[in-house]
Amino acid sequence: MILSVAQAVLLIAGTVALFVLQRGNDRTLAVTFLLFSATIVTNVDALYRWADPLVGGFNLVTVVSDCLMIAGTSTLLWGVAKAVGAARPWLRNAIVVTCAVVGVVVITAFTVLDKPPTTTTFMLDAGSYPAAAVYSIAQTLYLGVALGATGLICVLRLREARTTTDLVGLWLLVGGGVLGVVRMVVVVVMDLAHVTGHDTVTAALALPYDVTTPGAVLCVASGMLLLVVGHRAWRARGDRRVRAALRRLEPLHERLGADNAYPRTADPATRLSRLIVEINDGVRSSRAALTEAERAVLADAEAALDAA
Repeated sequence: MILSVAQAVLLIAGTVALFVLQRGNDRTLAVTFLLFSATIVTNVDALYRWADPLVGGFNLVTVVSDCLMIAGTSTLLWGVAKAVGAARPWLRNAIVVTCAVVGVVVITAFTVLDKPPTTTTFMLDAGSYPAAAVYSIAQTLYLGVALGATGLICVLRLREARTTTDLVGLWLLVGGGVLGVVRMVVVVVMDLAHVTGHDTVTAALALPYDVTTPGAVLCVASGMLLLVVGHRAWRARGDRRVRAALRRLEPLHERLGADNAYPRTADPATRLSRLIVEINDGVRSSRAALTEAERAVLADAEAALDAA
């Protein structure tokens, strides 16, 4: 109960933070946090016992929560792929198709299952039915494979991390992927053991399940937050460098810069690019020589522009 509440608080706070940090930009990771938050919050025992009877009393909140997790896992994989520059059309199509198939399987299995009344231990109470095993294994396989793929994508992008925050975030996502794969194996074995009557196996795997489930959530949530925070910090440093380069170039531009009549812009990087062009044009047209200090300032400005 306490761990579920802690996860819910982290995810809700992360959702708010990401929607603020990603304002005006792509918000795929923020939507992922929102979906994961809804999944965890609806599984807080006190809220679940209150909400489920309102919608029928036969664990409908469970299937809604699990479908939200499937959707959140899909947006996670796609959002991380975009965040690290690995997004491809074939990956997006594969995620959409697989998510739809898993969703249909899960809802179908839940529909045919003999469901107990409202319970916060749904799989323990219904796990002896084959349909329950299908219900659980389908979503578990998808979650495990998606988290594993997310971790693999992050491993392949470790060398491209721009900041320490990015690097830590990537490693946390790798850890979440590993925990997700381990959890997948544990849950599949538990489900099969439950159906076949090997309750001792199910009981023996309870501890690994209790460790890997919140561990994967916490690692993935923290990793996503750090990726966004790291990107914002990198952008902020780049903006400061560009603005400093603009201030240093203005005296040189006043002395030698040509007037190319560019339209006005509020974007610092665009302004810096135009100043560099106008200074180079002015130097060529006037055939003036730059001092060593001026050449250094111009080179620093070009480096700042490239970094931005």
